[in-house]
Amino acid sequence: MKREAHESTILEKSKNYVKFHRLLRKAEEDGRLDGKYRCPVCGMRYLSAPEADACCRIDD
Repeated sequence: MKREAHESTILEKSKNYVKFHRLLRKAEEDGRLDGKYRCPVCGMRYLSAPEADACCRIDD
């Protein structure tokens, strides 16, 4: 972030984070952000109920 020369209170984005946007797009495609089913522990979203149930499951 950098400050504008004429206005010291306005910040503007100075860098495009390609890796962040790539990971965000992959998470959306996998259904981890807007999927129908939710992990009961962490809240991550999945496209299927079995994936959501197995997300934070601890197997001995």
